Amino acid sequence: MKIKFLLTAVVILCVATLTNAQNPLKIGHVNIQELVQKHPMLDSLQTVIEKESKDMQEIYEEMIAEHEAAIEKFEAESATYSDFVKQTRQNEILEQSQKIQTYNQTAQQQLQNRNMELIQPIYKQINQEISNIAGAQNFTYVLDVSAGNVAYISPESEDLTPLVLKAIKGE
Repeated sequence: MKIKFLLTAVVILCVATLTNAQNPLKIGHVNIQELVQKHPMLDSLQTVIEKESKDMQEIYEEMIAEHEAAIEKFEAESATYSDFVKQTRQNEILEQSQKIQTYNQTAQQQLQNRNMELIQPIYKQINQEISNIAGAQNFTYVLDVSAGNVAYISPESEDLTPLVLKAIKGE
């Protein structure tokens, strides 16, 4: 009875080992940052961001010029002001300075948000192409080496970056 049980366990173990040997792990890697940098849509995205940034910079520079002019005017005429008018003008200049700071912070945040909004379709397409290629070639895992979290890449690991780059460029 024990021999029959032991023989059955050995057969099951052999079948399980053969099954696993037929479906080995297939691991690949990509460099997503490289794919983003080489994406054909990136240039048009950067053009949009640069234009919006330039427009915001122009407004900022106008605000600075107005502020500097107000300071110069105040310094030139302050001797003729009463204490009340002097205090009022100083408060106006201070408020103007705070508005400039608020505008600058808001503009920077808007540019960051706009950049994220525009780059999301690029990441979505890259991830879709990685999934398509990995699925078609039966990869178990695909690691992103640009994240810097991969401690070792085996020579057997396939670099899918060129394949994904061809797919996103439509080649």
